[in-house]
Amino acid sequence: MALNSIPQHTKLKELDKKRWLVRVLLLAAVFTVLMVKIYLTIYVIDRAVGLYAILVTFALFNVLFISYFCYRDPYAKVHNSQIPQNQKPLVSIVVPVKNEEDIIKDCVSSCLNQTYDKKEIIVIDDGSTDRTGKILDELKQEYKNSNFNIVHLENSVGKKRAVEVASKIAKGHIYAFMDSDCNMALDAVEKAVKIFHADPQLGALTGHGRVINRHTGGFFDHFLEKMQDVYADGACRAMKGMESTFSSVTCCAGSLSFYRRDAIQDFIHEWANDRFLGMPFKFATDRRMTAHVLSNKPPYYAKYNNNGDKAKTPKRELNGFWKVMYSQSIRVNIGVPSTLESLIKQQIRWRKSFIRSLFSTGGIFWKRPFYSAIMYYLQTAMKFFRPYIVFSSVVMMPFYGEYLTPIVWMSGIMFTGMIFAVDFRLRNPGDKNWLYRPFFTLLTTFVYTWLLIYAAITIKKTGWR
Repeated sequence: MALNSIPQHTKLKELDKKRWLVRVLLLAAVFTVLMVKIYLTIYVIDRAVGLYAILVTFALFNVLFISYFCYRDPYAKVHNSQIPQNQKPLVSIVVPVKNEEDIIKDCVSSCLNQTYDKKEIIVIDDGSTDRTGKILDELKQEYKNSNFNIVHLENSVGKKRAVEVASKIAKGHIYAFMDSDCNMALDAVEKAVKIFHADPQLGALTGHGRVINRHTGGFFDHFLEKMQDVYADGACRAMKGMESTFSSVTCCAGSLSFYRRDAIQDFIHEWANDRFLGMPFKFATDRRMTAHVLSNKPPYYAKYNNNGDKAKTPKRELNGFWKVMYSQSIRVNIGVPSTLESLIKQQIRWRKSFIRSLFSTGGIFWKRPFYSAIMYYLQTAMKFFRPYIVFSSVVMMPFYGEYLTPIVWMSGIMFTGMIFAVDFRLRNPGDKNWLYRPFFTLLTTFVYTWLLIYAAITIKKTGWR
């Protein structure tokens, strides 16, 4: 997607009354299916599969209900606010990059052309062997009057250590971390700064991602990217929206997230040099960084008085822990794998990071708001039971002549996919990508399910590709 077509998202009213009515009907349908599954589990189908199906639908109902009726975009509260020039914080936009010659110009240009003026851009060229370094140097000449720094590393050190290199020279009070295959809306930083300025307890903030090639070509063109687009949109708005209601988002995405310097600066070195099972863990675990923010408290609330000096205020929420939130108004176009092989490899890496995060996020999430903790532990447990349920429903039961339970189970899966498809269509009228959601549901059920087991078995293999 070209730079001039990057959305500047200003729509604050999400749905009109008619679409809100459809949302209510969606919730009613989910609740009805939940009641039917309870009946079938008691009287008709296999109890283990039925109980799992009940928990899936219970989680779906809660995620949708909370994200629909309780989530409030933090930007909506501050969109009309103006920050005095002497109170504007410096934002350090950090982009680690390696061998992205085809897209790095769009990525960095989206940083340089932000509407927020008090910023520095730090790009770490992590030992690129293609034309990436040359393109960056050309951009440096084009934007020679900008606060734009490029660090060329002779040898690749990996994303995490590249971020650590940037953190040693960054001067910003707020970090903006963005992957090099992404490009952000031109007003993203300005919106994030307003949200941080209004809430000194906010430690981290993540945005809303959509896939770059989401509207390219016909139905079968960029098929995988379009499937990932409709999933990313729903995962952000539903799951992160639900978690943000409790100021407890479990993963600030690497595509674009903002962190208060005070919340992570002392942790960056440990994160960059993370060890797991006695060896270096090379993957850039966004969940691990987020878990650090979730588990810590700011020493005090810092706000500015009329003289621009910091002052203390005793007011605290969440027992004083940092808040971690999501804003659907902060938009970023994300690059995703375009082949099934690269997609599977990415998902394996993500699942290894998920397993690693269980020892950080899982160990501290009970300190967060009670209901968000219940939802987190429930959905985490379900991920580990899913392989057994899929194997039982697809292989074992049909082998022994039991077909009713698999039919009910499969119907529930497709129902869930269609619920998210309709939800996508409501929020994105005219966008035909909703048609890809059922296909993505099949992919996650019959392919992604097994990747968690493979990731656990090969957890010590840290090869990127």
